[in-house]
Amino acid sequence: MKRSLPILLSLLFCANLQIFSQVFCQNTKAYSVAGTAEKYVYKTYQDKVGNEKKLHISLVRPVDNLQVKKRPFVIGLQGSGFLNTCFPEPCYIKYSENVLTPNFIQHGFITASIEYRLNSPFDFQSLKVNDEKLKETHYKALQDTRQAIKYIFENAEKFGIDTNNVFLIGTSAGAITAMHAVYLDDNEVPEDLSKKYGKLANRENIKGIISLSGAIYDLSYLKGDEKTPLMIVHGKDDQIVPFDKGFYLKLKSLTPVFGGKAIYDEAIKQTIPAKGYFYDFGHAYPLRFQKDIYKNANDFIRKYLTCPKS
Repeated sequence: MKRSLPILLSLLFCANLQIFSQVFCQNTKAYSVAGTAEKYVYKTYQDKVGNEKKLHISLVRPVDNLQVKKRPFVIGLQGSGFLNTCFPEPCYIKYSENVLTPNFIQHGFITASIEYRLNSPFDFQSLKVNDEKLKETHYKALQDTRQAIKYIFENAEKFGIDTNNVFLIGTSAGAITAMHAVYLDDNEVPEDLSKKYGKLANRENIKGIISLSGAIYDLSYLKGDEKTPLMIVHGKDDQIVPFDKGFYLKLKSLTPVFGGKAIYDEAIKQTIPAKGYFYDFGHAYPLRFQKDIYKNANDFIRKYLTCPKS
């Protein structure tokens, strides 16, 4: 029995690696169904009038018969223009239900949608938008996202997450936040923002970013040692976030930013692994394109998974 136990454990270990490889690293589905969403508080803060507020993640685990202790993980950041426009459910819950769960759970991935600070539609209308307000809004969302990712990594064992296989996906404002969460170095943060709101949490190891209608403030952020793979999706007729270089909402009073096409071109120039999908639509994705977009997203994830050697 003493001899057979190590052999049995080795066989179980090898079987576990085989399951991981077959399901997650190849183009197959786990045929998982979504479990119950779990909410966790990752941060508390005080609002403008001193009330204590909590920020959450909504985590969903697949339910299947796969005997794997740790799974690839997809973190999502919703759009909505940094505005709190979702009722009665919060925006991050809707993003979990409408984007993350239907498109990634079936492949056996764990997902989590991050709640980050949003503005009221009444004090963030397009006529009132200015550079200072917009950059502060971006920074607070970035700060929350970095903190949430840190919390997730610290609790990886509890959640059953493979920290070697964590991916970020964001739509619009969420894609902007995801890009900066990975590619903005601490020394590139404007000093006035870090003094006013505090520093960013350290970056964790993200395996890839999927940006849907996103942008970045400065292409020089892509010139560092960070080579996180990118999947860029952008509509050529986007009137909200520029397709190439331009202005949010076409407001020339704002600082110009770089959209999906410009990011993709710079990524190729900087030898960052990148895939670009550019469509003939605007900022929102018509339903007929969504199946193709999320198929490409799952193929992108599988391509960059760190898989056990057979």
